[in-house]
Amino acid sequence: MHEPRYYIVFDIERNFRPYQSEAPTEIIDIGAIKIEAGTMSVVETFSSLVKPTASLSQHTTKLTGITKQEVKEADKFPTVIARFRKFVGEEYVLVTWGKEDYGFLTEDCMLHDVEGPDLTKEIRFDLQRFVFNAYEELFPNQPSLKFAVEQLGLEWEGEQHRAFADAQNTANLFFAAAKEKDIHHLYKRKLDHVLVEGGALTDKGKTMMKRWVVKELKKSRCSSLSWGTFMKSETWENLTEQYEFKDTTLLLLQQYFKTAFKKAKQQIRAAAFNKSRAKI
Repeated sequence: MHEPRYYIVFDIERNFRPYQSEAPTEIIDIGAIKIEAGTMSVVETFSSLVKPTASLSQHTTKLTGITKQEVKEADKFPTVIARFRKFVGEEYVLVTWGKEDYGFLTEDCMLHDVEGPDLTKEIRFDLQRFVFNAYEELFPNQPSLKFAVEQLGLEWEGEQHRAFADAQNTANLFFAAAKEKDIHHLYKRKLDHVLVEGGALTDKGKTMMKRWVVKELKKSRCSSLSWGTFMKSETWENLTEQYEFKDTTLLLLQQYFKTAFKKAKQQIRAAAFNKSRAKI
């Protein structure tokens, strides 16, 4: 991560539906904290509800506490995103808990045919991944925001699942991590003890290898995949950003790759067959 002028810590809540619907799952709440990188001090904040084009779901109201009347009185997305872009400004790095919010912003900008802030990968900082890797002793699994706040000895502020409160708590975590860790360092977890035992891949290691291949096949929509191509894929790039692999472990993964690919293809075919039967 390069040194920006500002860190923009932001969070998004959307009009979520746990059931199938043709209505879009639009953004309904944006909250953000602007931090001056040189002093690590808050210089500005942003909070706005967004009026969606579709009716607010009951599930969303139950989760966030946001009501239909509140979003009815809010500005529509093009107006809010224009204000947000002005707030974000230039020379920034975006800080989020996870990566999902970038997709939500991109989808809504496309839906409304408007320009959003620059979301290129080089200026993103995934605090969830950073905390998971840098505090390996605290988190055996990817933590939720609230759990991470508790584990780092911080107090939760505001209502959970409201954009500004979630952004505020993310910022508090960011401040705490920056004091204890080097936020410019790419921390990685050690995975070899999970993948290998007695000089051979463990059952869990084989399952993880198959899962990674399934993920790449679905993402690339390819019917074939070689070890060399897999090593150049975004799936593998993401894995190597998060984990360290010994050379001996890589060799075992390579030797198992053909079997993992075969099992992955079988799994994908079975899932497609079951899905087609369910429609009958």
